[in-house]
Amino acid sequence: MSVIKFALRLAAAAVLAATISTAASAAVYPPQRQLPAQVISDFKGSPTSLLQQYPGAGAQLISRVRDLGASDPTTLPGLIALLKDSATTKDQMRAIVAGLAQVARMAAQTDQAYGNEIQTAIAGIGNPDVIAAYQAATGDVAIAATGGGAAGGGTGAGGPTGTSGSANGGNGSGGTTFGSNTTANNATNPGSGSVSGATNSVSPR
Repeated sequence: MSVIKFALRLAAAAVLAATISTAASAAVYPPQRQLPAQVISDFKGSPTSLLQQYPGAGAQLISRVRDLGASDPTTLPGLIALLKDSATTKDQMRAIVAGLAQVARMAAQTDQAYGNEIQTAIAGIGNPDVIAAYQAATGDVAIAATGGGAAGGGTGAGGPTGTSGSANGGNGSGGTTFGSNTTANNATNPGSGSVSGATNSVSPR
């Protein structure tokens, strides 16, 4: 029995350590800008109350998530839990992710470990929509290891636009890629005419 109890205590300690791993991180906000301790305590006691408080999501929810995450890093598990909650709407999900992205950007200047923890937590959710929203909010492709498809689509959009522009300029479809200079432009329409002209000039001889 003592061995079992010890194993259970060890497991509980590991879970507790994982839960409060952010406690060692300092707040991103300076003391005068942090939310009141009661507000933070209320959120940690009932994270889902945030969804009821801001049903329409929007800028207010983004600001509150940012303020929570920047005031106390131990609010991160509760915010991540909301992203896994089926009661969270897509608009609320995007707002929460946007708020966390702002915290991660600020943390990059003051506490890189906390910024990395936010990104790791987002990636750990394994939801492509959440990952895509985070990428859109941060413009960061470092998380593309989990959501590579979304990242590729975002960055690749600019490239093909330039390529198709030159292809349209060549006006010579795919058959004459190398000849898409002046020769190809002349050859597309008048090409057959000039050949037939040459044939006419040859036949009288």
